[in-house]
Parts: sequence; C-alpha cells; structure tokens
Amino acid sequence: MARDKLRSALDDLEATGLLQSKNRMDIDDFLDPPEESWMTEVSTDEDICQAVLAAHNKQEGGASGDDDVEGDAPEPYPTYREVIQAASVMNRHVGCVDSPGAHRFEVALALFVNEVRSGRSQALTTSHITDYFCCK
Repeated sequence: MARDKLRSALDDLEATGLLQSKNRMDIDDFLDPPEESWMTEVSTDEDICQAVLAAHNKQEGGASGDDDVEGDAPEPYPTYREVIQAASVMNRHVGCVDSPGAHRFEVALALFVNEVRSGRSQALTTSHITDYFCCK
C-alpha cells in the first residue's frame, strides 16, 4: 500500500520533469539504504532492546543504566539573533567576492533573511500599553 503510493508519487514527479529517471532509486534501497544495512548485521536483538529501553528511560527522565554515551543531547536551535548575525557575517564576506556563485548565494541569503524576519514578525503578538498595568 505505502510502496504503491510512493511509486505513484515518484511516477508523477518523473512525469512533470521534477525527477529524472537516471536519479531515481529503487524503493527498497530508499527504505533500507545499503550504507545502513551493516547495523542489522552487527546488532543483536538484545542490543536493539537495550537501546530502545535506554532511549525510553532518557525521555522519561529516568536513569538509562548505560551512561557511557556522551553528547547525545541535541544541540539547541540557534536564536533569531544568532541566525541574523551569522547571515550578516556571510553577507559581508560574499560582498567582497565577485563571482557568479557568490552573487547567487547573496541573493539566496537575502531571501532567507527576509523569510526569517517575516516568520518572526508573524509570531509576534500585539500588546497594548495598558496590558502592563493592573488595577489594585
């Protein structure tokens, strides 16, 4: 069922020209990439069970019993200010380079910054000065 839907979607993309037949890959390779197949050869059922239990305990805030893995905590997303600062640094550098790639990157970076600013402004809520005063 899901494979048929995926094949149909890929056929539609190919028909519209968004996907070239030479870039198409077999669905089995897509769902189970060869570079990841080594994990099934070296992992036992016990290893998989322990990893699932450790992840579950970690989500629940409990001890996983296997604390030898460090650095698994996801890195926090950059703040709005950090993103704009990084874009500013890249824009200053690209402004010194005179090449077609640099010009395309400059345009793409400007579009990205505009999207970030637009998204941030849409997330803001309207407040009135009287919201900050309370009656006693």
